[in-house]
Amino acid sequence: MSEDSILQYTDLAALIQMAKARGWPNIRVVRAMSPGLPYGEALKLARKAVPLLDISVSEFLRLRKKE
Repeated sequence: MSEDSILQYTDLAALIQMAKARGWPNIRVVRAMSPGLPYGEALKLARKAVPLLDISVSEFLRLRKKE
């Protein structure tokens, strides 16, 4: 199981703590948590995750986009 795939099976606080401990930047954490989510689901996830990531909802949504 890859590091990215394990993130789908872990509670949110533990996931972010684990990723930060491994030195992952916010963009990698956001993209690992939200691949393929429709906008509404990503927004729900963002609202839960942003306090743990210390970013805004708009920043979360910007980071999840592939640019």
